[in-house]
Amino acid sequence: MKKFALITLIIFICNGTKAQDQDPIKSDTTRYLNLKYIGFYRQNHPLSYIAPLGELGSKNKYIFSSRLSTSFMILGTKGSRLAAALIPDFTIRMLDLNSKPVYTPDFRIGGAFYYRLNNDENNYKYATLGFMHHSNGQDNTPRQVVGTLNYKDWDFSTNYIYGRYNWGRVKSNGNILKSSLNQQVEFKSNGLFGYDNVIKGDYGFTRIGYSVSYRTYSYFYDLLTKDEKENNKRVPNKEDDRKGWLNKERFRWNLETTYAINKYDSYNFFAVKRRLNIEATAYYSPFWMRQTSLMLGTGYYGEDPYNIYFKDKYAWVRFGIAVGFLKYTAKARGKSYESQELN
Repeated sequence: MKKFALITLIIFICNGTKAQDQDPIKSDTTRYLNLKYIGFYRQNHPLSYIAPLGELGSKNKYIFSSRLSTSFMILGTKGSRLAAALIPDFTIRMLDLNSKPVYTPDFRIGGAFYYRLNNDENNYKYATLGFMHHSNGQDNTPRQVVGTLNYKDWDFSTNYIYGRYNWGRVKSNGNILKSSLNQQVEFKSNGLFGYDNVIKGDYGFTRIGYSVSYRTYSYFYDLLTKDEKENNKRVPNKEDDRKGWLNKERFRWNLETTYAINKYDSYNFFAVKRRLNIEATAYYSPFWMRQTSLMLGTGYYGEDPYNIYFKDKYAWVRFGIAVGFLKYTAKARGKSYESQELN
């Protein structure tokens, strides 16, 4: 009898938990906001790209350059404001030489903690604390080459920590996204530990940064899921809550800038040409490209972020294809449009 009562109690608890999990998550609940903010963490992560000819304007000629960056969310639950991710961020530039070498790939790998700071999904705020290891994959002894550095097999390695504050404003009509303005300030320091002494006094160990991103979205009926093509001709409204209606990021414009504030041996604090990095990039995603977009960017490196190439400074242009966590959301099942993206 006791065993039967225990089994009955376990079944009752499991059914109750299941029923609770199936309850709609309302937009004014903590559970909803914790999950919603994970979308902001991922969408504000840098996009991956491949760029034919690489950075036009560099002193080197490239076949292509490519950045592969993502975030593996290892903690992100409806029960906690805190989230965490492992972050690999790899860049390669293939030189236009006989053997098409890469020489020194750029490897960054680390992790980050995110913390939701407020309760408003339309005016979000969160903070990030992260750590990254930065290396070029070489193990040769650091050494100088006449007047410059050995770009071929010089051992570059350092570590850095960073803190960020992100905030943004999202304009929408119910579940129909219109646009968003997303901003970030950053403090980064990699002069605390684990770096090669040969770069001391000649490298931007401490940087402050600011970035802003403006994005627009489209809301349309996905013709690949149903045959009701005539429905795509009408204007959508917030009462639409059927599988097949999509929020898609259509356009993104990014401006990023950083400035090295540590001491250099040969440059004062106002040596803008050496300390400043700035870039502006536009992304356009046709409806048929889903998470992918066309990319066109331009900028200036006072300090090339590509590991051992840090002494190079030049203006550049880059074009290609980018991919990442663009906003692309199929409608969730259920009657409430507020449950969108959470199933």
